[in-house]
Amino acid sequence: MEIKHIFTDMDGTLLNARGALAETDRWAIYYSNLPITLVSSRSPIEMQPVIEQLQLSSPQVAFNGNLTFIKNRFGIEILDKHILSPTLVTQLLDFIEKEYPQISLSWYSMTHWYIKKQDKAVFYKKALTGMEPKLKHFEGQSEIYKIMMMSFNPADLEKLQEALDHLDLENVTIRRADAYTLEITSNVGSKVAAAQQILLNEKLTFEESAAIGDSINDLSLLQAVGFGIAVENASPSIKAHVKMVVAKNTEHGVAEALSAIHDFNE
Repeated sequence: MEIKHIFTDMDGTLLNARGALAETDRWAIYYSNLPITLVSSRSPIEMQPVIEQLQLSSPQVAFNGNLTFIKNRFGIEILDKHILSPTLVTQLLDFIEKEYPQISLSWYSMTHWYIKKQDKAVFYKKALTGMEPKLKHFEGQSEIYKIMMMSFNPADLEKLQEALDHLDLENVTIRRADAYTLEITSNVGSKVAAAQQILLNEKLTFEESAAIGDSINDLSLLQAVGFGIAVENASPSIKAHVKMVVAKNTEHGVAEALSAIHDFNE
């Protein structure tokens, strides 16, 4: 069956370790002639420079499936959203700040990244995304999509995740984004659910779509689509469940994947 829509992860897949997009991949996407959706844990503002570089007009997915939007000349048009309750955000921020002060703590609205203090993890994230955080206490006015915790000591994050699991929180997903990052989002949205709704709106099935990814967070989508592709830097557990493995994200893996999709459609 012909592939008619492509979904791709950003960090570790489309972007390099510095959060940059290679020219080879940019031109491969530009000339792909297929709708392409970025599916990311990032916020829309963090995604915006890449969306503009690629001149994407199709729906995009942020916050691990909890926000689907279109970037147009007027700004961001929301298609679907799932936020965290203000009461829960307050509870979690207070708990983490009090019990785990060594953890770098952030939270995200649709348009802003908020922090309570500057630290090494914040500077790392700023360098990766080009986004500037706002120092602020949460007061409940903003719609919050994600709470992010970072530490360069993975053992600290493991202890924090165990503590959060013991809180028996409702309506949230707690996941490791990478070795140094733990994220909390609503459990209503997911990458698969967001992709399915986009395809339904286009009158397409999963079999008519492809996905490119590298992490455990991408696995369900890679398995759902008709043509799942992993980059070489993905873990063995990811590569074992896809139909193709292409070059690393730093070696134009996305461009290679798009070429393979083009050949598949021939």
